[in-house]
Amino acid sequence: MKNGELRVLARVVPIFVLIEALIRPALLIWSQSDPYSYERAIVAAEQPMRFGALGIYLATLIVFGRWTYVTGRNLVQLGVTGLQFTPASRIWWFFVPFANLIKPVEGIRELWNASHGNAEYAQNNLIVTCWWILWIFNAIAVYLVGRFAQNEHSIIFYAVECALGLMLAGVAITLVLRISHAQMRLPHSPALAEIFA
Repeated sequence: MKNGELRVLARVVPIFVLIEALIRPALLIWSQSDPYSYERAIVAAEQPMRFGALGIYLATLIVFGRWTYVTGRNLVQLGVTGLQFTPASRIWWFFVPFANLIKPVEGIRELWNASHGNAEYAQNNLIVTCWWILWIFNAIAVYLVGRFAQNEHSIIFYAVECALGLMLAGVAITLVLRISHAQMRLPHSPALAEIFA
C-alpha cells in the first residue's frame, strides 16, 4: 500500500470519522422519535450493537493512527528537519496518561505546520486548536453520559455529546484533508514522489 497510501487514507479517514460520529445522533433521534421500536431493538440486540459501535470506533482509531503515521513519515522522507516528534510518537502520545492532554496536539500542530511549509512548528493554528478543544470536551461529554446515563436529564447530556461529536468530526475531517492536500503539494524529493504516486 506504499503507492498512493496518503491519497487512500485521505479518503478513508473522513468516511470512518463521519460514520463513527453519526452513530450516536442516529440512536438519539431514533430513541426520541419512536421509543417503542427503539426499546424493542435495543433489548433484542444490545450486545451486538455495543460490539458494532466499538468496532467502528476502533477502526476509526486505527485508520486515523495510520494516517498520522504516514503523514509524519512523509515529512521525514522529504528531509524536513527539526521535528520533535517521530511518526510513531505522534500516535503513542495519545495513550500516555496526563501527557495525552498536551503532547498529541503538539504533534499534530507540528505535522500541520511542517506540511504547510511553516518553519515555526510550534505556531498555533485555529483548526488544530479547535480540533483539540473539541476532542477534550467530547471526551468529557462521553464520560458524563456514561456517568449520568440513567439521570432524568440524560437526554441533555446525550444531545450535547452528539453535538460535540459532530463538530469534532467536521473539524477532524477538515484537519485530515488540509494536511493531506498540503503534503500532496509539497516539493517532491524522488523518495516522496513514489509515496504520492
